[in-house]
Amino acid sequence: MTKLRHLARFASELRLEDVSGEVVSGAKYCVLDSVGAALGATGYEQLPEICQEVKEWTGENGLRQAAVWGQGFRLDVSPALLLNGMMGHALELDDVHTRSKSHIGTVVVETAWTLSDALGGNGKNFLEAVIVGYEIMSRVGMAMDVASSRKRGWHGTGVIGTFGAAAAAGHLLELSEERMVWALGMAGTQSSGLWAFLGEGSTCKKLHPARAAVNGLTAAILARAGMTGPEHILDAPDGGLYQAVSDFFDMDEVDKELGQRYEILEMDKKPYPCCRTTHHAIDAALALRRQVSPEQIKEIRVETYEVGVLQCGSPAYPMSPVEAKFSISYTVAAGLARGKVSLAEFTWEALQDEGIRKLAGKVSVVESPLFSRRYPKRWGCCMEITKKDGTILRKQIDDMSGSRACPLTKAQELEKFLGLTEPVLGTEKSRKLAEEILRIEKRKRMPEI
Repeated sequence: MTKLRHLARFASELRLEDVSGEVVSGAKYCVLDSVGAALGATGYEQLPEICQEVKEWTGENGLRQAAVWGQGFRLDVSPALLLNGMMGHALELDDVHTRSKSHIGTVVVETAWTLSDALGGNGKNFLEAVIVGYEIMSRVGMAMDVASSRKRGWHGTGVIGTFGAAAAAGHLLELSEERMVWALGMAGTQSSGLWAFLGEGSTCKKLHPARAAVNGLTAAILARAGMTGPEHILDAPDGGLYQAVSDFFDMDEVDKELGQRYEILEMDKKPYPCCRTTHHAIDAALALRRQVSPEQIKEIRVETYEVGVLQCGSPAYPMSPVEAKFSISYTVAAGLARGKVSLAEFTWEALQDEGIRKLAGKVSVVESPLFSRRYPKRWGCCMEITKKDGTILRKQIDDMSGSRACPLTKAQELEKFLGLTEPVLGTEKSRKLAEEILRIEKRKRMPEI
């Protein structure tokens, strides 16, 4: 049996009764996190205008429709999923799977929910699809060298997200093992997503998980109709995904302990609305802030992994909120100047804060062999603040806030959800939706958003 076929069989056959209560609970809190991050973004940047534009082009009269979250209308399932997928990633508050360097929830939860909504499906099958999608997407990512893939310019979420979406959609469409193989094969041939947005501060990064979700759904629908996809999409000598996007790969990782170890239990939940690669430095800055005031600081040095320097280590002051979310120097400065890093720190107004700007100019970000060797299994940094009197303060972060080793409590996860959704839904509806999500497997129909 090929590795891909093993994944396909798992995706087709998994039933909620097969997994532990811990996995079921973990899946529900992943749904809570993903839905909260998406609803919090319903009015963010250009999203209201994007939703209206897509609505104009696609209409509202299809046979299979789903809600566009928080916008008050329904569309055909594919454009609805495109919009929901973009919302899920817009705030940079969606979950992270570190070993595959990807955002799984914004692809898988949105795919499973939107399709379940369109099909009139129940919560149990939805939750099965979520678990399936998390497992397939994470494993496809873990088997390749994500550091080299990132250095080639690929955005991992877009590259591997198609597999998670195809698996989740295929499960809901009740694909057989054979047709699930085809769906995964077609998912891989639609992989995409590049980091060029970052150099210009473009706002299109949220398109990557959205496109992955739609492409995965398309793959599942086509497989259901009989179109075939390559079973060796991952490792084909000519045109295999892995050698196209990374320097090396290990096929044994694809199905290692499949059905025994669940990667959905290994998700990071973000406490700060910015790139996960900045979070260890933010943790360090907030910890050291108790010992130093901004006016006492002479310089700040952050040592981290090579990919972190590439992705978030630019010394240039960000020119837009998007660039600020991918700047260690800015996020560190914001944490030291304001004592918090929240959505309020990623506005045009915050970028004009002279206290933040002055501190950001004192930050240098360099590569450390220690943290590079650990990456991507463990993301971390070491910060040194040199005071004007010569005193040096040091803080090493080996496990970031919200990681498996330093998790948010259930109360904090609920607080995050409510904080994001109450401005959109109101207190009563927000709390009701949280309750419905946390008992989703008992629902005969998906909750209304």
